[in-house]
Amino acid sequence: MASLGPRQQSRPGTSVMKVTASDADDPAYGSSARVVYSVLDGEKFFAVDRQTGLITTAVADLDRETQDRYELVVKATDMAGQMGGLSGSTTVTIVITDVNDNPPRFPQKMYQFSVSEGAALGTPVGRVIATDADMGDNTDMSYLIKEGGDLFKVTTDVETQEAVVSIKKQLDFESKRTHNVVVEAVNKHVDPRFVDLGSFRDQTIVRVSVSDIDEPPIFQPAEGTIMEVQEDAKVGALVGVVTARDPDVKDTPVRFSIDRTTDQEMIFHIDPDSGALTLGKILDRETAGWHNITVKAVEAVKASAVTESVVSTVRILYHLVAPGVPRAADAQTGGGDRKEKEKKRPIRESVGVGERLHVAASSVGCHSDV
Repeated sequence: MASLGPRQQSRPGTSVMKVTASDADDPAYGSSARVVYSVLDGEKFFAVDRQTGLITTAVADLDRETQDRYELVVKATDMAGQMGGLSGSTTVTIVITDVNDNPPRFPQKMYQFSVSEGAALGTPVGRVIATDADMGDNTDMSYLIKEGGDLFKVTTDVETQEAVVSIKKQLDFESKRTHNVVVEAVNKHVDPRFVDLGSFRDQTIVRVSVSDIDEPPIFQPAEGTIMEVQEDAKVGALVGVVTARDPDVKDTPVRFSIDRTTDQEMIFHIDPDSGALTLGKILDRETAGWHNITVKAVEAVKASAVTESVVSTVRILYHLVAPGVPRAADAQTGGGDRKEKEKKRPIRESVGVGERLHVAASSVGCHSDV
């Protein structure tokens, strides 16, 4: 005889089941058909009511995780148990049902994984799992990140009940090489009767080591550059300087080149080491109002090595020189001659006596009132 018995941790006296024995004697004739019950084996954990056959728990510490079933032998004796009475026995199998009295536990306090800094967002870093001594729904748990949630996230694999730690934000070896992510497991169905047993959650540390990859150079600024050059600038004149750096720890020098599909006439040249951009030909504003060229930066490694390159767009605009306005070189060398010429400028013949004169100088932004 089998019975789905009481819940573990039930109080003493909790009803389990009732057994009944029948006697073929005439109940109206003395005590021949009067049956009483007793426990032959298993009395340490269970008791049976002598008159009714009701089986109850005898202790309060039935623990399914320690022992989940018991064999109880119950004897039924006629003649009210008096000497000479006949008896029979049966074995009752009592199965203890589970309650949520155990918290989840991680087998290890720390797990270590490694991932490349170039791994895409959402890439799984590793899996950990907490165990629960309970069974059924009482083992259901969820995972959350207590520390490190800015770069990582955790989800629960519903099939395996594992915590899957994955990348939430791009990792950078040069910024930080090791991350400690605190993962917590929490029981979904907490029984309020057992909250005094302690917290129904557990934590572990997931240590993630970030491995380095060879990253391409980075232009500064990354969005490209706008440069200006005077329309009458000479061949070899400096237009500007392009800047890029290697973000890796080794900080390999960077070499520059112009994508000639964007400068087929070779109007511009670039110094491969410094990134200085100079004129290779005289500019003609009437032919092109501006120039967009693409500059490539690549790590200066051995010719046999392969490295990734990046490009940046440089827009070159003309700095117009107004007619009659001297260039900067003339302004520096010809100041005395201009003053002499200003003195010899003719005055309109119709100027009246005492009339105020306005003499405009040929240099930019300069005037005088006489």
